[in-house]
Amino acid sequence: MQEVGETIIQKSQYAANKLCAIPGVSLRFEDTAFFKEFVLDFNETGISVAEINKRLLEVGIFGGKDLSSAYPQWGECALYCVTEIHMQADLDRLASAIENIVCKN
Repeated sequence: MQEVGETIIQKSQYAANKLCAIPGVSLRFEDTAFFKEFVLDFNETGISVAEINKRLLEVGIFGGKDLSSAYPQWGECALYCVTEIHMQADLDRLASAIENIVCKN
């Protein structure tokens, strides 16, 4: 179990860092430790989470849980979850797809 937990922490940190390197994307709670779930803030991208998720689905990727209606005060935020089943290539593909969506807006 310790090995699985360590793997999840490493992969989720990798994903969060990779995604936050995209212009306009940031962690909603950047000073808070997390295990496998984290909230991405897309407010600075000018694109709604609904639109990002729609465009991700077009390339076969399920986006994060849209939190904009549950927490309207946060604006355009989504909950992402990374576990031991996600390969680095999966995380790189997600980051690349989001970067293409955000930077081509």
